[in-house]
Amino acid sequence: MVNPKTEPDVYIGKFLNNRYLIIDLIGKGGMGRVYLAEDAAKGGKQVALKILMLNLVNQHISQRFGREIFIGAQLGRKSKNIVRVLSYGMTDERTPFYVMEYLQGKNLKQILKVKPLAIEQFLDICYQICLGLQCAHQGISLKGEIYPVVHRDIKPENIFITENSKQKENVKILDFGIAKFLTERSGMTLTDSFIGSLPYCSPEHMEGRKLLDVRSDIYSLGVLMFEMLTAKHPFQTQSNSFGNWYQAHRFQVPPTFVEVDRQLKIPQELQDLVTNCLAKEVSDRPQNIKEIIAVLEQIKQQIEQPNSSSNDIWETLPTVQLVPITSITEKECLQKIWPKNKPVDLIGFPHLLYTSQGLIPTFWAMLPKQEIAQFLSKNHSIEFINKINVYPMILWVTVLYDIQISLIRWLSYFIDLQETRGQKIVKVLAETGYYHLLLFAIEEPTNCPQVVTLTLSAKQRQQLTDWLTTKEDIQSTELVAAEQAKNILKTEYEKIKLEILHNLAVNKPQEQIEIKNWFSKIIDKVLQIFKHYQ
Repeated sequence: MVNPKTEPDVYIGKFLNNRYLIIDLIGKGGMGRVYLAEDAAKGGKQVALKILMLNLVNQHISQRFGREIFIGAQLGRKSKNIVRVLSYGMTDERTPFYVMEYLQGKNLKQILKVKPLAIEQFLDICYQICLGLQCAHQGISLKGEIYPVVHRDIKPENIFITENSKQKENVKILDFGIAKFLTERSGMTLTDSFIGSLPYCSPEHMEGRKLLDVRSDIYSLGVLMFEMLTAKHPFQTQSNSFGNWYQAHRFQVPPTFVEVDRQLKIPQELQDLVTNCLAKEVSDRPQNIKEIIAVLEQIKQQIEQPNSSSNDIWETLPTVQLVPITSITEKECLQKIWPKNKPVDLIGFPHLLYTSQGLIPTFWAMLPKQEIAQFLSKNHSIEFINKINVYPMILWVTVLYDIQISLIRWLSYFIDLQETRGQKIVKVLAETGYYHLLLFAIEEPTNCPQVVTLTLSAKQRQQLTDWLTTKEDIQSTELVAAEQAKNILKTEYEKIKLEILHNLAVNKPQEQIEIKNWFSKIIDKVLQIFKHYQ
């Protein structure tokens, strides 16, 4: 950060592209300057605008800057934990720039100057950082191919913390794509012109290995995690030289948390996680962000078990008294009859039902009578599949199965968030936290004989809320057609079916049936059964 009043700036006060009025200089780095601007097309809404430095403007560098814009635009739409790129353009001097969402808050460096994070705050912030990194590591699409993105510059300055109206901390990762752009200059290698923040670089990054993978980011995350918990860096050097930092990262053993501060009370699992992330060899670290997320979730659950009143990482919604309400509304559902405008067939559809307890989300499905009896006491799974950056649509899936007779039903429905009805269904689902599944027998289609109440996880409720918010930021010109979106979601659906079935199986340890004996039977039926609900 710089003080804009200490040096004149040629852009302050300019009106770029007849749209962006430059107000103030708010940041400066090795590659560009970041300004506070007002977007005239959005009623003067504040945005952040990054302009490439004049001394770097040439065809080759501008192309790489354009690639940074492309990466940022894709990732920002995929994850709420990555800063969004909104637009781009050229100044009158033909200098490229791009526009980002304007964030108000503090970066982690500013926060850690005061004190380390409490465990609960650490888990919340670290979880969101991991979600952003996981999104990047899963890759972006370019000419039909998926390319993973390695950040290469994870450090406290690039983690920005904002607060929403509910005083919940939101994490945004900044500067995706910059390190990759700079390390791939024509004619240069990392050893010729090293680019990176020395205190947070992995050993392999400093050694100039050309093929860095996601585990380099995991090392940098380990350094950041240590600092978040202690407000101190895990390594000490005599100077800030490249050689000293390389010796530290490659050979120095980080201190234990007790050695840093005997007063720290950090769960052993969390200490082990940080230590593993800081492993010198890439093969000794967690191999992907998913492994880290799993440990964080486990630690969070262990901490909250003795204190059920503490806030969940994903839970920002009011608590619902499920038992007394559902017992009343289930009885009201049993009085419902199959709509006359719906065919008597193997179909399913959602319906918002007005009850004595208010508006309740329900899903009505018609199945063979014999199957209904089998499913009532068996396992189930709820899935919500989306590609909000492609089209604001959600595929809502309820899976019912009976492992003993290899019977499975996939009840699915597309919810279009462009439509008011779809928005209302998702909003009520998120607020309520459960829905009633009304099962009608195809042989006796009039009355509802059975009702099952299915509960959403706190994470699913938060996801639904986030998707409703995210769809507001998507321009209609950026979207594919609704039918094309359905095909994309169906493809994603097919990819996760085996994982869903596996999870359902391992969650029933009392069923002493080997997966090999029944899994293939279920898979043989999946495609045939799925056709009834498309």
